[in-house]
Amino acid sequence: MKAPLTSVSPLAGLASITGLAARVTAVALLAAGPLSVAGQSVDVSPGAAEATLLGRIEFPTSGSAEAQGPFILGVLALHSFWYEQARDYFLEANALDPQFGKAGWGEAISYDNALLTEPDQAGYERQGESAVARMNELHAAGQLVWNDRERGYADAVRWRFAPGYGVADRRREYAQAMEQLSLRYPEDDEIIVFTALALMALPGFDREQPLHVVTVAGRLEEVYERNREHPGALHYLIHVYDTQTFAAMGLRQARVYAEIAPASSHALHMPSHIFRHLGMWQEVAASNEDSYQASVAWQERTGRPLHMRDYHAMDWALDAYLRMGRIDQAQRIMEELDVIETEIVRRGEESGHFASAAETMRAYYASALSN
Repeated sequence: MKAPLTSVSPLAGLASITGLAARVTAVALLAAGPLSVAGQSVDVSPGAAEATLLGRIEFPTSGSAEAQGPFILGVLALHSFWYEQARDYFLEANALDPQFGKAGWGEAISYDNALLTEPDQAGYERQGESAVARMNELHAAGQLVWNDRERGYADAVRWRFAPGYGVADRRREYAQAMEQLSLRYPEDDEIIVFTALALMALPGFDREQPLHVVTVAGRLEEVYERNREHPGALHYLIHVYDTQTFAAMGLRQARVYAEIAPASSHALHMPSHIFRHLGMWQEVAASNEDSYQASVAWQERTGRPLHMRDYHAMDWALDAYLRMGRIDQAQRIMEELDVIETEIVRRGEESGHFASAAETMRAYYASALSN
């Protein structure tokens, strides 16, 4: 439930084009291809740019050097729940090195939807099953290469999408398998981070329970101390601290995450989960303005349908505008919804989750103005 509106004076304008806003502008340029700077050609192709706009991890694998680049980009995108883009990268890695077993793992785990940020959970489960089945067929035919550590990841993802199990049981078995892997490789940051996420996804995990929070946050905080640009550590710490009780503990990560991963719409949105609990409404608005615009740039660059934009971010921006009394900006969102709706019809595209998102925003806007 959204809280009642407060009578805060309108705040002028959007974020200035400095710092984070400038980096978000750079993300928008991904659609433009090579640029000329001081007479020199600069590669701002999606892969080259996103390599520096999604964070930093170390994840050595048995894949070819050529496939390692898109694989790392896939994991970076995955840590920001940018599932569609992550799959693109994992499929690219697989095309470059068809024996690269870890690329098949990446495609499969991109359907995990650990914290239910994607609305079609049933569809993700089915597609995850299919991805694991393809991986298993290639493995049985001796066409995939794995080292011992990678086989541990593969065994875990098999549990995550095990046939005949319900989602809750799959998640429990997957978390247990990842816990066992983390005991075998206690210094491996990627295993630690993926295990922490698996624990957060367990049925019954409660972010209001200090023991639950400390169990997960303690592991992620250690990774964060070793690598202040790890998108998974930053992202999942924000999620684990996403309550009124613990929000202040997540403010450090909220102020950093969007700065290190501005190519991801979700990374730009996530700090607002902390800002919201702390009543930082201008920051909530700015985060979600940036998030929505990044999703527009990605949707246009990749030619995906309009319903793939981040309307969750638009909804949160609307909420922030109304709480601050910025009615003119809230009205512009209503107008934007009308434009998008008309364009979806003109293109003959499916409306996807846009229809329900637009209905929710319009109802909230009308209710806010009537109160």
